[in-house]
Amino acid sequence: SIFAVLLAVTFASCAQVEDPCKTKSRVVADDKYCDKYWECDNGQSIQYDCPNGLVFAGKHRGVTEGCDYPWRSNYCEYPKVQINPPIGTEHCDWLYGIFGHETSCTRYWTCWNGTATEQLCIGGLLYNENAHSCDWPENVDGCQKHPLCNDDPNGNVPLGKSCNRYWQCQGGYPRLQRCPAMLVFDRRSLRCVVPPTEECDVPTTTAPPPEEENQQDLRQGQQHKRPNGEYQDQGRQRQQSRN
Repeated sequence: SIFAVLLAVTFASCAQVEDPCKTKSRVVADDKYCDKYWECDNGQSIQYDCPNGLVFAGKHRGVTEGCDYPWRSNYCEYPKVQINPPIGTEHCDWLYGIFGHETSCTRYWTCWNGTATEQLCIGGLLYNENAHSCDWPENVDGCQKHPLCNDDPNGNVPLGKSCNRYWQCQGGYPRLQRCPAMLVFDRRSLRCVVPPTEECDVPTTTAPPPEEENQQDLRQGQQHKRPNGEYQDQGRQRQQSRN
């Protein structure tokens, strides 16, 4: 019967890898394909596919179902390969992954099951496609000049509505700066001046001490999504391999 043939093929393939039913984790990696793995199910070794774009990392590891991004570690080293072809959607080369933006060096896409979410690099950073994360501009090929510094590679740029913080461009790379105590940033002269200005009054308090400022920056940073774009997806079921 067809079922008997499929079962024979499954056991023949499984014979090349460690029997997951004889391991403590009940799950083992495939010996040829890094985006497949074997799991013991009711006493039988069954092959499964990782979600499209991910590779097997180990039980209770990775971003979902024991699978992770292939660039995270040595999950997919030669001679192992990804056998499943990419399934692309808008902005996503694979259903799961982190990908560069088509028109912006400061933005990127995190893709989860084919749904793309636009992310923004903060703090003067640019998206580095080799590192799959936000990085200093000097480390990003093809985006050497940050958009903030297009007008003047060595000038100052206002930071939103802030009265004491601003961007200082250094060779096209922005660095976050703060005006000295009791001074404010003037949007017309693009430098720190004695207040008041059209936008800023005389400060009522001095700048917070460095340790307090660091705590404020930390709290603000926690409001942003992490650059690596990790999520959890508990509702999606595993996809059993058809190969």
